[in-house]
Amino acid sequence: MEKRPAISVSQLFCLLFISRMVVSMTYGNILIGSSDIWDHLISAPISAILAWIILIPIYYLFVLDKKMNVLDNLQELFGKIGLGLIIFYILYFLLVSFHTVSVFEKFIFNAINPPISVPFLTILLLFSSCYGAYKGIEAISRASGFIFVFMVFAMIFFLISLISSIEPVNYKPLMFGGTESVFEGIKLLISQSSCIPAMGVLLPMAKGNHKKGIIIWNSGVYLVFAALIMLVVGTMGDFAQTQLFPVYTAAGIGKFGSFKHLDSLYLGIWISGIFIKLSLFLMLTGEGIKKIWGEQVRKKSILIFGFLISLTSFFSDKLELLSSPFMTNFLIWFLMIISVVIPLVLILVKLKKRRRSVI
Repeated sequence: MEKRPAISVSQLFCLLFISRMVVSMTYGNILIGSSDIWDHLISAPISAILAWIILIPIYYLFVLDKKMNVLDNLQELFGKIGLGLIIFYILYFLLVSFHTVSVFEKFIFNAINPPISVPFLTILLLFSSCYGAYKGIEAISRASGFIFVFMVFAMIFFLISLISSIEPVNYKPLMFGGTESVFEGIKLLISQSSCIPAMGVLLPMAKGNHKKGIIIWNSGVYLVFAALIMLVVGTMGDFAQTQLFPVYTAAGIGKFGSFKHLDSLYLGIWISGIFIKLSLFLMLTGEGIKKIWGEQVRKKSILIFGFLISLTSFFSDKLELLSSPFMTNFLIWFLMIISVVIPLVLILVKLKKRRRSVI
Protein backbone atom coordinates (compact mmCIF):
# COMPACT_ATOMS: atom_id res chain seq x y z
CA MET A 1 0.00 0.00 0.00
CA GLU A 2 1.41 3.37 -0.99
CA LYS A 3 2.13 5.96 1.69
CA ARG A 4 -0.65 8.51 1.77
CA PRO A 5 -0.45 12.20 2.65
CA ALA A 6 -2.03 12.90 6.02
CA ILE A 7 -4.37 15.74 6.89
CA SER A 8 -6.76 16.13 9.80
CA VAL A 9 -10.49 15.47 9.57
CA SER A 10 -11.15 19.14 10.32
CA GLN A 11 -8.93 20.16 7.39
CA LEU A 12 -10.71 17.69 5.11
CA PHE A 13 -14.18 18.93 5.96
CA CYS A 14 -13.18 22.60 5.77
CA LEU A 15 -12.00 21.79 2.25
CA LEU A 16 -15.24 19.97 1.42
CA PHE A 17 -17.36 22.73 2.99
CA ILE A 18 -15.76 25.33 0.73
CA SER A 19 -16.15 23.09 -2.34
CA ARG A 20 -19.83 22.62 -1.53
CA MET A 21 -20.64 26.23 -0.64
CA VAL A 22 -19.20 27.82 -3.80
CA VAL A 23 -22.44 26.65 -5.44
CA SER A 24 -24.35 29.13 -3.25
CA MET A 25 -23.13 32.26 -5.08
CA THR A 26 -24.34 30.92 -8.43
CA TYR A 27 -27.57 29.49 -7.04
CA GLY A 28 -30.52 30.84 -9.04
CA ASN A 29 -32.28 30.74 -12.39
CA ILE A 30 -29.21 29.58 -14.24
CA LEU A 31 -29.42 26.21 -12.45
CA ILE A 32 -33.03 25.96 -11.22
CA GLY A 33 -34.94 27.55 -14.11
CA SER A 34 -38.34 28.86 -12.99
CA SER A 35 -38.36 26.92 -9.71
CA ASP A 36 -39.54 28.90 -6.63
CA ILE A 37 -36.52 29.57 -4.41
CA TRP A 38 -38.67 29.93 -1.28
CA ASP A 39 -39.89 26.31 -1.53
CA HIS A 40 -36.28 25.16 -1.42
CA LEU A 41 -36.40 25.87 2.29
CA ILE A 42 -38.21 22.52 2.50
CA SER A 43 -35.80 20.95 -0.01
CA ALA A 44 -32.78 21.70 2.23
CA PRO A 45 -33.55 19.39 5.21
CA ILE A 46 -34.83 16.64 2.91
CA SER A 47 -31.64 16.87 0.85
CA ALA A 48 -29.53 16.75 4.03
CA ILE A 49 -31.16 13.44 5.02
CA LEU A 50 -30.77 12.05 1.49
CA ALA A 51 -27.09 13.07 1.46
CA TRP A 52 -26.50 11.08 4.65
CA ILE A 53 -28.24 8.04 3.12
CA ILE A 54 -26.18 8.31 -0.10
CA LEU A 55 -23.04 8.54 2.02
CA ILE A 56 -23.67 5.25 3.86
CA PRO A 57 -22.08 2.88 1.27
CA ILE A 58 -18.95 5.03 0.90
CA TYR A 59 -18.56 5.40 4.67
CA TYR A 60 -19.17 1.70 5.36
CA LEU A 61 -16.65 0.68 2.68
CA PHE A 62 -14.15 2.98 4.36
CA VAL A 63 -14.88 1.48 7.80
CA LEU A 64 -14.19 -2.03 6.48
CA ASP A 65 -10.57 -0.99 5.76
CA LYS A 66 -9.57 2.54 6.70
CA LYS A 67 -6.32 2.32 4.74
CA MET A 68 -8.03 1.79 1.40
CA ASN A 69 -10.05 4.21 -0.69
CA VAL A 70 -12.63 3.24 -3.30
CA LEU A 71 -9.98 3.21 -6.07
CA ASP A 72 -7.77 0.80 -4.07
CA ASN A 73 -10.75 -1.49 -3.51
CA LEU A 74 -11.62 -1.51 -7.20
CA GLN A 75 -8.07 -2.48 -8.11
CA GLU A 76 -7.73 -5.15 -5.41
CA LEU A 77 -11.13 -6.80 -5.78
CA PHE A 78 -11.69 -6.58 -9.55
CA GLY A 79 -8.20 -6.36 -11.04
CA LYS A 80 -8.21 -5.10 -14.64
CA ILE A 81 -11.99 -4.71 -14.63
CA GLY A 82 -11.61 -2.53 -11.53
CA LEU A 83 -9.08 -0.35 -13.30
CA GLY A 84 -11.65 0.10 -16.07
CA LEU A 85 -14.28 1.14 -13.50
CA ILE A 86 -11.88 3.75 -12.11
CA ILE A 87 -12.39 5.60 -15.40
CA PHE A 88 -15.97 6.33 -14.26
CA TYR A 89 -14.55 8.23 -11.28
CA ILE A 90 -12.05 10.06 -13.49
CA LEU A 91 -14.85 11.09 -15.86
CA TYR A 92 -17.07 12.25 -12.98
CA PHE A 93 -14.36 14.39 -11.38
CA LEU A 94 -13.57 15.86 -14.79
CA LEU A 95 -17.25 16.55 -15.48
CA VAL A 96 -17.57 18.38 -12.15
CA SER A 97 -14.55 20.51 -13.11
CA PHE A 98 -16.02 21.32 -16.54
CA HIS A 99 -19.39 22.15 -14.97
CA THR A 100 -17.77 24.38 -12.32
CA VAL A 101 -15.82 26.35 -14.93
CA SER A 102 -18.88 26.70 -17.17
CA VAL A 103 -21.00 28.13 -14.33
CA PHE A 104 -18.08 30.36 -13.26
CA GLU A 105 -17.87 31.86 -16.74
CA LYS A 106 -21.62 32.44 -16.96
CA PHE A 107 -21.55 34.15 -13.59
CA ILE A 108 -18.58 36.38 -14.45
CA PHE A 109 -20.00 37.32 -17.85
CA ASN A 110 -23.59 38.00 -16.72
CA ALA A 111 -23.14 39.36 -13.20
CA ILE A 112 -19.75 41.08 -13.37
CA ASN A 113 -19.03 41.75 -17.05
CA PRO A 114 -15.36 42.55 -16.30
CA PRO A 115 -13.27 44.87 -18.48
CA ILE A 116 -10.80 42.05 -19.19
CA SER A 117 -11.34 38.86 -21.18
CA VAL A 118 -13.37 36.15 -19.43
CA PRO A 119 -11.35 33.34 -21.12
CA PHE A 120 -8.18 34.99 -19.81
CA LEU A 121 -9.60 34.96 -16.26
CA THR A 122 -10.56 31.30 -16.69
CA ILE A 123 -7.09 30.35 -17.91
CA LEU A 124 -5.49 32.14 -14.94
CA LEU A 125 -7.82 30.35 -12.54
CA LEU A 126 -7.13 26.96 -14.12
CA PHE A 127 -3.37 27.54 -14.19
CA SER A 128 -3.47 28.26 -10.44
CA SER A 129 -5.74 25.26 -9.85
CA CYS A 130 -3.39 22.94 -11.77
CA TYR A 131 -0.55 24.09 -9.53
CA GLY A 132 -2.68 23.42 -6.44
CA ALA A 133 -3.62 19.96 -7.73
CA TYR A 134 0.02 19.20 -8.54
CA LYS A 135 1.10 20.11 -4.98
CA GLY A 136 -1.46 17.69 -3.52
CA ILE A 137 -4.05 17.45 -0.79
CA GLU A 138 -1.84 18.82 2.00
CA ALA A 139 -1.16 22.09 0.18
CA ILE A 140 -4.81 22.45 -0.89
CA SER A 141 -6.04 21.83 2.66
CA ARG A 142 -3.64 24.44 4.09
CA ALA A 143 -4.93 27.03 1.62
CA SER A 144 -8.52 26.04 2.36
CA GLY A 145 -7.98 26.71 6.07
CA PHE A 146 -7.41 30.42 5.40
CA ILE A 147 -10.23 30.64 2.88
CA PHE A 148 -12.61 28.89 5.29
CA VAL A 149 -11.98 31.54 7.95
CA PHE A 150 -12.65 34.35 5.46
CA MET A 151 -15.74 32.53 4.19
CA VAL A 152 -17.18 32.24 7.72
CA PHE A 153 -16.59 35.96 8.35
CA ALA A 154 -18.16 36.79 4.97
CA MET A 155 -21.26 34.77 5.89
CA ILE A 156 -21.53 36.62 9.21
CA PHE A 157 -21.21 39.98 7.42
CA PHE A 158 -23.81 38.83 4.88
CA LEU A 159 -26.23 37.97 7.69
CA ILE A 160 -25.71 41.21 9.60
CA SER A 161 -25.85 43.38 6.48
CA LEU A 162 -29.18 41.96 5.31
CA ILE A 163 -31.09 41.05 8.46
CA SER A 164 -32.37 44.60 8.99
CA SER A 165 -33.74 44.66 5.41
CA ILE A 166 -35.92 41.58 5.82
CA GLU A 167 -39.62 42.18 5.21
CA PRO A 168 -41.84 39.47 6.77
CA VAL A 169 -44.43 40.08 4.05
CA ASN A 170 -42.00 38.49 1.56
CA TYR A 171 -42.39 35.13 3.29
CA LYS A 172 -45.42 33.70 1.51
CA PRO A 173 -46.84 30.25 2.45
CA LEU A 174 -44.55 27.38 1.53
CA MET A 175 -45.58 25.25 -1.47
CA PHE A 176 -48.13 27.90 -2.41
CA GLY A 177 -47.79 26.88 -6.05
CA GLY A 178 -47.54 23.14 -5.43
CA THR A 179 -44.73 20.69 -4.64
CA GLU A 180 -42.85 20.86 -7.96
CA SER A 181 -40.35 23.46 -6.74
CA VAL A 182 -39.55 21.35 -3.67
CA PHE A 183 -38.59 18.39 -5.87
CA GLU A 184 -36.64 20.66 -8.22
CA GLY A 185 -34.71 21.98 -5.21
CA ILE A 186 -33.94 18.47 -3.98
CA LYS A 187 -32.66 17.46 -7.42
CA LEU A 188 -30.42 20.52 -7.61
CA LEU A 189 -28.96 20.09 -4.14
CA ILE A 190 -28.26 16.38 -4.56
CA SER A 191 -26.80 16.84 -8.05
CA GLN A 192 -24.32 19.35 -6.62
CA SER A 193 -23.19 16.92 -3.88
CA SER A 194 -19.95 16.08 -5.70
CA CYS A 195 -18.13 16.00 -2.35
CA ILE A 196 -19.80 12.65 -1.57
CA PRO A 197 -17.92 10.61 -4.22
CA ALA A 198 -14.85 12.71 -3.44
CA MET A 199 -14.97 11.30 0.10
CA GLY A 200 -14.57 7.82 -1.34
CA VAL A 201 -11.03 8.83 -2.28
CA LEU A 202 -10.27 11.35 0.48
CA LEU A 203 -11.43 9.70 3.74
CA PRO A 204 -8.32 7.47 4.13
CA MET A 205 -6.13 10.58 3.80
CA ALA A 206 -7.60 12.17 6.94
CA LYS A 207 -6.94 11.36 10.59
CA GLY A 208 -9.57 11.87 13.27
CA ASN A 209 -13.25 11.27 13.95
CA HIS A 210 -14.66 10.89 10.44
CA LYS A 211 -18.26 10.27 11.55
CA LYS A 212 -18.34 13.47 13.60
CA GLY A 213 -16.81 15.38 10.70
CA ILE A 214 -19.45 14.09 8.26
CA ILE A 215 -22.30 15.04 10.61
CA ILE A 216 -21.00 18.57 11.24
CA TRP A 217 -20.14 19.12 7.57
CA ASN A 218 -23.47 17.98 6.16
CA SER A 219 -25.49 19.81 8.83
CA GLY A 220 -23.47 22.99 8.29
CA VAL A 221 -23.86 22.95 4.51
CA TYR A 222 -27.65 22.69 4.56
CA LEU A 223 -28.15 25.03 7.52
CA VAL A 224 -26.16 27.72 5.69
CA PHE A 225 -28.10 27.04 2.50
CA ALA A 226 -31.43 27.39 4.33
CA ALA A 227 -30.21 30.63 5.95
CA LEU A 228 -29.27 32.02 2.52
CA ILE A 229 -32.76 31.31 1.22
CA MET A 230 -34.31 33.05 4.26
CA LEU A 231 -32.12 36.13 3.74
CA VAL A 232 -32.49 36.37 -0.04
CA VAL A 233 -36.27 35.89 -0.08
CA GLY A 234 -36.77 38.04 3.03
CA THR A 235 -34.94 41.00 1.51
CA MET A 236 -35.87 40.64 -2.17
CA GLY A 237 -39.22 38.82 -2.22
CA ASP A 238 -40.48 37.91 -5.70
CA PHE A 239 -37.73 40.07 -7.21
CA ALA A 240 -35.33 37.21 -6.43
CA GLN A 241 -37.15 35.06 -9.02
CA THR A 242 -36.12 37.47 -11.78
CA GLN A 243 -32.40 37.34 -10.96
CA LEU A 244 -29.91 34.95 -12.54
CA PHE A 245 -27.82 35.10 -9.36
CA PRO A 246 -30.03 36.28 -6.47
CA VAL A 247 -27.43 35.63 -3.75
CA TYR A 248 -24.93 37.91 -5.47
CA THR A 249 -27.65 40.52 -6.06
CA ALA A 250 -28.55 40.41 -2.36
CA ALA A 251 -24.87 40.85 -1.47
CA GLY A 252 -24.88 44.14 -3.39
CA ILE A 253 -27.90 45.36 -1.42
CA GLY A 254 -26.45 44.77 2.04
CA LYS A 255 -24.31 47.15 4.04
CA PHE A 256 -22.23 46.72 7.19
CA GLY A 257 -21.85 49.98 9.12
CA SER A 258 -20.22 52.46 6.78
CA PHE A 259 -19.29 49.64 4.38
CA LYS A 260 -21.61 49.28 1.40
CA HIS A 261 -21.68 47.07 -1.69
CA LEU A 262 -20.03 44.10 -0.01
CA ASP A 263 -20.49 42.07 -3.19
CA SER A 264 -16.83 42.70 -4.12
CA LEU A 265 -15.72 41.08 -0.85
CA TYR A 266 -17.93 38.05 -1.42
CA LEU A 267 -16.78 37.81 -5.04
CA GLY A 268 -13.13 37.58 -4.00
CA ILE A 269 -13.85 34.86 -1.44
CA TRP A 270 -16.05 32.99 -3.94
CA ILE A 271 -13.33 32.97 -6.61
CA SER A 272 -10.90 31.65 -3.97
CA GLY A 273 -13.42 28.90 -3.25
CA ILE A 274 -13.63 28.05 -6.96
CA PHE A 275 -9.83 27.75 -6.98
CA ILE A 276 -10.03 25.29 -4.07
CA LYS A 277 -12.77 23.22 -5.71
CA LEU A 278 -11.00 23.02 -9.07
CA SER A 279 -7.68 22.16 -7.41
CA LEU A 280 -9.36 19.40 -5.42
CA PHE A 281 -11.19 17.81 -8.36
CA LEU A 282 -8.21 18.03 -10.68
CA MET A 283 -6.19 16.34 -7.92
CA LEU A 284 -8.86 13.61 -7.59
CA THR A 285 -8.77 13.10 -11.36
CA GLY A 286 -5.01 12.71 -11.08
CA GLU A 287 -5.42 10.12 -8.31
CA GLY A 288 -7.52 8.00 -10.66
CA ILE A 289 -4.97 8.38 -13.45
CA LYS A 290 -2.16 7.41 -11.07
CA LYS A 291 -3.99 4.23 -10.09
CA ILE A 292 -4.13 3.11 -13.72
CA TRP A 293 -0.97 4.54 -15.33
CA GLY A 294 1.35 5.64 -12.50
CA GLU A 295 2.72 8.80 -10.88
CA GLN A 296 4.50 10.28 -13.90
CA VAL A 297 1.37 10.16 -16.02
CA ARG A 298 -0.60 11.70 -13.13
CA LYS A 299 1.62 14.79 -13.13
CA LYS A 300 1.25 15.27 -16.87
CA SER A 301 -2.49 14.55 -16.82
CA ILE A 302 -3.25 17.45 -14.46
CA LEU A 303 -1.81 19.94 -16.94
CA ILE A 304 -3.50 18.22 -19.89
CA PHE A 305 -6.90 18.25 -18.20
CA GLY A 306 -6.43 21.85 -17.10
CA PHE A 307 -5.67 22.80 -20.70
CA LEU A 308 -8.72 20.90 -22.02
CA ILE A 309 -11.02 22.57 -19.50
CA SER A 310 -9.61 25.99 -20.38
CA LEU A 311 -10.61 25.43 -24.02
CA THR A 312 -14.28 25.50 -22.98
CA SER A 313 -13.94 29.24 -22.28
CA PHE A 314 -13.48 29.86 -26.02
CA PHE A 315 -16.55 27.81 -26.95
CA SER A 316 -18.87 28.64 -24.05
CA ASP A 317 -21.77 29.46 -26.41
CA LYS A 318 -21.55 25.94 -27.86
CA LEU A 319 -21.28 24.26 -24.45
CA GLU A 320 -24.40 25.67 -22.81
CA LEU A 321 -25.34 22.13 -21.80
CA LEU A 322 -22.58 22.09 -19.15
CA SER A 323 -24.38 24.73 -17.05
CA SER A 324 -27.98 24.00 -18.02
CA PRO A 325 -30.71 22.37 -15.86
CA PHE A 326 -30.21 19.20 -17.98
CA MET A 327 -26.92 18.67 -16.13
CA THR A 328 -28.85 18.31 -12.88
CA ASN A 329 -30.45 15.00 -13.89
CA PHE A 330 -27.28 13.72 -15.52
CA LEU A 331 -25.13 14.50 -12.47
CA ILE A 332 -27.63 12.78 -10.15
CA TRP A 333 -27.49 9.51 -12.12
CA PHE A 334 -23.70 9.66 -12.34
CA LEU A 335 -23.51 10.41 -8.60
CA MET A 336 -25.71 7.44 -7.71
CA ILE A 337 -23.61 5.03 -9.78
CA ILE A 338 -20.25 5.95 -8.25
CA SER A 339 -21.48 6.78 -4.72
CA VAL A 340 -24.02 4.02 -4.16
CA VAL A 341 -23.99 1.25 -6.79
CA ILE A 342 -20.23 0.65 -7.13
CA PRO A 343 -19.47 0.98 -3.36
CA LEU A 344 -22.35 -1.43 -2.53
CA VAL A 345 -20.96 -4.01 -4.97
CA LEU A 346 -17.49 -3.55 -3.44
CA ILE A 347 -18.89 -4.03 0.06
CA LEU A 348 -20.65 -7.27 -0.91
CA VAL A 349 -17.56 -8.67 -2.65
CA LYS A 350 -15.30 -7.62 0.23
CA LEU A 351 -17.53 -9.22 2.88
CA LYS A 352 -17.86 -12.40 0.82
CA LYS A 353 -14.08 -12.57 0.44
CA ARG A 354 -13.64 -12.15 4.20
CA ARG A 355 -16.06 -14.97 4.96
CA ARG A 356 -14.17 -17.28 2.62
CA SER A 357 -10.84 -16.42 4.30
CA VAL A 358 -12.35 -17.19 7.74
CA ILE A 359 -13.66 -20.58 6.54
